[in-house]
Amino acid sequence: MRSRADFWRFWSAVGAAALGVAWSSSALAADELPHHRVELTTDRTLPGCSDAFEFTAILTNWVPVSTIDPTGARALIVRIRRLPDGGKSVDTTITDENGVAVSTDHRDYSPRTDCFKVLYWTAFDAATRIRAAAPKKEEQAPTPPVEPPPSPKAAPCPSPKCPACPPSSKPPTAAPAPKKRGFVAVGGVVSSGLMPDWAPGLRVAGGVQLPQLSLELDARWMPLWNTRPASSTKVEAHTFTMTGAGCLKRAPFVGCLFVMGGTVGATALNRRYVGHGVRGMFGIGARSGVELPFTQRFAVRLDVEVAIPLFATGLDTIAPSLWETLRSFTTGGGSLVYAF
Repeated sequence: MRSRADFWRFWSAVGAAALGVAWSSSALAADELPHHRVELTTDRTLPGCSDAFEFTAILTNWVPVSTIDPTGARALIVRIRRLPDGGKSVDTTITDENGVAVSTDHRDYSPRTDCFKVLYWTAFDAATRIRAAAPKKEEQAPTPPVEPPPSPKAAPCPSPKCPACPPSSKPPTAAPAPKKRGFVAVGGVVSSGLMPDWAPGLRVAGGVQLPQLSLELDARWMPLWNTRPASSTKVEAHTFTMTGAGCLKRAPFVGCLFVMGGTVGATALNRRYVGHGVRGMFGIGARSGVELPFTQRFAVRLDVEVAIPLFATGLDTIAPSLWETLRSFTTGGGSLVYAF
């Protein structure tokens, strides 16, 4: 049994053939359409959308085959990019013989739209714009018949040709700038190193996303947590930290470098006394993760990071050793991301 994609492709091909036959019989014949060369570029993350041969084959359903010429002076330029949410962004430009854009178009497709559908509808729109942007054929006024002059006079001059059609009034437009989006995230983390044992916490983050880069601000809080009871003595620890990060994105992966600052508090509970201390800390680290969008605005993100404190993180409130102060710590967690 054919899959839904095969079923769609079959009926798309039937419809394309019918439209091609009807259009090819119109008054606009092959020699009336200027030759165009096709320039198709796509992001490396969209290999299914980079088949220039398939795109050209679909395009010839609505324009004559002779219209597609690799040496043509006019150009059909198609740029397909991947959006941060997994969708596709398509920019189509048609240039004249002088390289001036005479027609531009921009369309966004949802993450569920596969590459074949994107190529199909892009080819359909491009064919329509090629025909609309084609210069009108010059018309020549009929020459009046020459009648025998009653007296020897010079024959009348033929009527001049009609002036050439003016160029399209639509000014060329620049390609749209990359989309910038904000985002917020809420989730949970588990960390070890800031405290002697593994401890849970809450995470709130926000920032700005570009197609391949993001700037992020992250805050974590780990409440009082009993850790490593020793005889009658118990230790409660809590932390509050913030990070600022610059991240490189290659969907669905994310890699970041960050700086971290915050406080680490510890309370030693004993029958005779209660000791409490709070220390500031500052450090640097690296983070890697994966971000999986499931709608146009929502995504799930999983992160793992390692940080090295450069200043004061030991829980020994009396005399922390150098190793206690400089030991690295690890954090992992997940969050729900909302982009706007």
